[in-house]
Amino acid sequence: MIIKKITIENFLCYYGVKEFELSDGLNIVLGENGEGKTKFFDALEWLFTRTEEDLNKLISAKAYGEIDEEEEFKVRVAITTEQFNEKQTVSKSFTVKKLADNETETSNLTLQGVEETRTGERTPVDGQKLLDRIFPSEIRRYSMFKGESELDIFQNTDALEILINNFSQAARYYDKYTKKGEFLEDKAQKAVEDSTKRDKKRLAQYKALEASVESLERQKKQIEVQMDSAEKEAKTLDDLIKDAGKYVNNAGALETINKRIANIEEKIKVTNGRINENYTEGLFDENWILVNFEAIQKEFSDKIIGLSKEKRKLQSKFDKDQGKKEGEKKLKDELLKNAIPLPVTVPSKAVMEEMLDAELCKVCNREAKKGSEAYEFMMTRLKNYLSSQKVEEEEVEEELFEFNYTSRLVTLNTIHEDGLRDLREVKKDIKDLFEFNEKRKEDIVQYEKDLEKEKEERDKILGDSKLKEDDLVAVLKNYNSWQEDLTIKNKVLLREERSLNEIKAELRSKKAEKDKIDLESANNFLVKTREILRDIKTIFKDTKAQKFDEFIQRLQNKSNEFFGRINVDSFTGTIVFTKQKRKDKVTIDVELEENGRIFYKPNTSLLTSMHISILFAISELASEAREEKYPLIFDAPTSSFGDNKTTEFLNLIYETGNQKILLLKDFLATSTSNKSLEIQKDFEDVKRDKAFWIRLERPFDSKDLTTINTEVISL
Repeated sequence: MIIKKITIENFLCYYGVKEFELSDGLNIVLGENGEGKTKFFDALEWLFTRTEEDLNKLISAKAYGEIDEEEEFKVRVAITTEQFNEKQTVSKSFTVKKLADNETETSNLTLQGVEETRTGERTPVDGQKLLDRIFPSEIRRYSMFKGESELDIFQNTDALEILINNFSQAARYYDKYTKKGEFLEDKAQKAVEDSTKRDKKRLAQYKALEASVESLERQKKQIEVQMDSAEKEAKTLDDLIKDAGKYVNNAGALETINKRIANIEEKIKVTNGRINENYTEGLFDENWILVNFEAIQKEFSDKIIGLSKEKRKLQSKFDKDQGKKEGEKKLKDELLKNAIPLPVTVPSKAVMEEMLDAELCKVCNREAKKGSEAYEFMMTRLKNYLSSQKVEEEEVEEELFEFNYTSRLVTLNTIHEDGLRDLREVKKDIKDLFEFNEKRKEDIVQYEKDLEKEKEERDKILGDSKLKEDDLVAVLKNYNSWQEDLTIKNKVLLREERSLNEIKAELRSKKAEKDKIDLESANNFLVKTREILRDIKTIFKDTKAQKFDEFIQRLQNKSNEFFGRINVDSFTGTIVFTKQKRKDKVTIDVELEENGRIFYKPNTSLLTSMHISILFAISELASEAREEKYPLIFDAPTSSFGDNKTTEFLNLIYETGNQKILLLKDFLATSTSNKSLEIQKDFEDVKRDKAFWIRLERPFDSKDLTTINTEVISL
């Protein structure tokens, strides 16, 4: 079957009727992201699928915007095919009507088929039946792929079984024979058991063995169910790990860079915190304002010193005067030296006055002329007597300076003198602080440069990845968690497998005991018949396995043949299919090997070409099995390839058989002269049978869908 024409009408960005006249070989559809490439693939998927989406989402906004209320138009996707020299058309459509208040009504969803004979006679047929006949769903699942991630068909655990059933006639037939052999063997086994039970002597023993076998079979089945569940979980984890493995390097690098970024940001934060530019606080709290105080303090100190000297002079003179008075007093006390003086009242006042008048000391009977020492002594005695008769007031010590302000000033000066040493350090402190702040600012500038570099590196990693940053971080986190879960799950499987093997061994032993009793007690003909049917079942089973292996080997050989052609002159390794069997389920692991060892971390483009080679091989096997060829449709299958690799890839698959439709965003670039989108000259070197360029009609408003229309340009 060849798709000769694809028609898209008023479907999303395809306004009006757009047609693609296709060749039988390589058809390339170029389209930049957001200009209609993926919508082309979506249109085909909508045509082929039986599940219905919200039809309102599929309507061309431009077509809807141009009709008036109560008017209607059609949304349609159709393919015209050719098979055995006859044409077929399958068309899916619905009607759109604009109601009041811009409400939309959709109706008449139909899938129509038309067959056209060689003579040109056209006959309407059931669209779904026609589609399933010319392009069966089991073929379509191996024919249409959106993006590189869908190319690995063996991610689906049922993929191999579907392949065998559709493309390996022998394996499919022997599967039927194997089931028939199992049925006949079961019947023969039942007949033998019934015959053995007629031996009453061995009946109890036989029933005990039967009960043991049944119990062991139940245990075996229970463990197999548990293992099947654990295997599915392990397979899911393994698939997740393999899928995440494509991003783990990026995620690991991203995590490392994010840690470095966080470290640099923390350094910037800490360094900013260390910068102290609160100079007003330093001006007062740290005495910066006194940085030039020393000259003022010197002048103040000189004045205080001068004042202190003057005070001391005055105090000294005062103290001397006070000393004289004290001296006289002491002299009086010391006149008689050690003699005990007479009381001040002896002699009496009258006697003293009498002696002074007579100028004669009547105590010692000596003459005491006026002015003489004896006369003065008597006069002093009289005065002392008179003084002693007065009430003495409390003697108050005379002071020169009532308040000690000068001492306070001296103390203050001393305090300031002591503080001068610290003040002399203020200039250095200020200088050191300014230098420290400037150095920290320089550090921050460098940190910010380092931060910018790390962010640029992070942007490169994110640019190389199809995932957003949060998703990449989640991938790494999940990847490690999945690895741990898979390790645990594999340990569980290993433990269950050991238990299963023990049960199987015991089961074989019990069955052997039963068989021995059968040989001794059952009808000989029935026993021989059972053995023959057992051998037939084994033959069918072994033959089925052999045919299965032959098919897988053919698929592997053809895949490597295409793989070598696609990657000519490049190192590829070898595609190896490894059969894995658990219970009755067979799966295939696909690996790239080099010299018998698994290829360590092949790049994405190599894996993509491997998966495409397998798909080409399946397509060829399908052609052999059904004597019919089918198209392969890929949306962006080479997004991981470089420009040169893409050109080589396209030129090589051009030489392969079957119709191919490839949707690519390669070979398109923005012109440096007029900033318009254009096809690069390299595309002239690409071999192809047909090529189209789909692009949004210019000008358009990127915020208004009613201005969007994808035009189709044949190249």
